Amino acid sequence: MKITPNLMFKTEAREAFQAYAAIFNADRLDLITFGDMPDAPVGPEWKDKIAHAWLQIGDQAVMGSDSPPGVCADGAETGGEPGSVALHFALKDQAQRIFDALSEGGAVQMPFAPTAWSPGFGMVRDRFGKDWLVNTNPEPAS
Repeated sequence: MKITPNLMFKTEAREAFQAYAAIFNADRLDLITFGDMPDAPVGPEWKDKIAHAWLQIGDQAVMGSDSPPGVCADGAETGGEPGSVALHFALKDQAQRIFDALSEGGAVQMPFAPTAWSPGFGMVRDRFGKDWLVNTNPEPAS
């Protein structure tokens, strides 16, 4: 079994997923619009919005879409959407690079730094309002 996060956007899924594809050096990005779906229950202003995004990164993926009014959560008072995506890296430098890229235009909630459980951990809300937990796996005990 695989668990795949699904990120919901008000209208910025295309821009977000194109940015994530670059940040994560994705293997594949598929974007299907509401216009690609002849029976989509949306008005003409939604035809170019994303109905389904698939971002393939190795053997893992992230899905997402734009959400017509009344479907997407309104988000917290701080501007974010409910939930977060946790990322785990073997190398601290790799985790730091991803954290820095997600931070561009966003808001750092907890700076990337060593913690009691990790040589490098940080929390950031990206410029699209999504929360990310970036973690470096600890070295195995010898």
